[in-house]
Amino acid sequence: MNQSPFFSIIIPTYNRAHLLAKAVKSVLAQTFTDWELLIVDDGSTDNTVDVVKGFDDPRIRYIYQANAERCAARNNGINHATGKYICFLDSDDFYLSQRLVSLYDELLRRHFPVEMFYTGLTVEKTGKNELLVGNYYYGDNIFEVIVVNTIHSQQVCISAQIMHEFKYDPQFTIGEDMELWLRIAAKYPVHYLEKQFDVVVLEHDERSVNILRYNTGAEQLRLYHYIFTNQHSGKRISAKVKAYKLASSFHAIARYNILRGKRLEALASTLRAIVADPRSDWAKLRVNVFLKLITFSSMGQIQKIMDVA
Repeated sequence: MNQSPFFSIIIPTYNRAHLLAKAVKSVLAQTFTDWELLIVDDGSTDNTVDVVKGFDDPRIRYIYQANAERCAARNNGINHATGKYICFLDSDDFYLSQRLVSLYDELLRRHFPVEMFYTGLTVEKTGKNELLVGNYYYGDNIFEVIVVNTIHSQQVCISAQIMHEFKYDPQFTIGEDMELWLRIAAKYPVHYLEKQFDVVVLEHDERSVNILRYNTGAEQLRLYHYIFTNQHSGKRISAKVKAYKLASSFHAIARYNILRGKRLEALASTLRAIVADPRSDWAKLRVNVFLKLITFSSMGQIQKIMDVA
């Protein structure tokens, strides 16, 4: 019987054949070699399967499913995973060669606990790299840390025991990882690993979360209304942080409408952002935007104000 690999790495992908190869090559280039790579094709209509077949390595497994979005794809990968710890990678991002060995050394130091870990990452935009610290909001309340910080799936390494107990909720397409981390944190320890920035996220116009194409704020708002209820572990978040996140969602909706020249919709959302969190550091900016909207200033001028946020 073959021994289970130490890491299972899951890549969900949909019509990203032109980007996928770089992600796969970054896994093959790892200095730590005890892994399996599960590529979950979420109903692609391009040549994704041909790209995968181009890699002759028994550690790579291809799983096809009818299109059901990335939550379902990641859950499918988890169900097929045989590793002791599970990591994720998006098909348009990549690992630096020391990603897995750095994680392994830290897990070894901690005696391989049944816990969740997350790291920082590196953002690559227009040829420049920027380190994004994973825990830039500090606090004793881990639920608030998870909600305020953006912890992408690519940043985490989680005991397979946990991942076989908890899954992504397919009803969410924005913030689905946050919602999952909150549920995990109610039962298991969650730790930030400092000085690890070995996941590189590429900023480009095709990313699945793009305010120019999607009203992400509306989806965020739906998510927050769900996780802030008494039935969810998000109820442990303070009223101050809840107000901050709700206002941020209304702010994002306003920005989306400003980009599309929809003045009345932007006006309403800006007002709701002000009311939701009047003591926010952003309150002055939002009041300025509101005044510009009601005095019929140009949408281009208002957009420049919003772009600083």
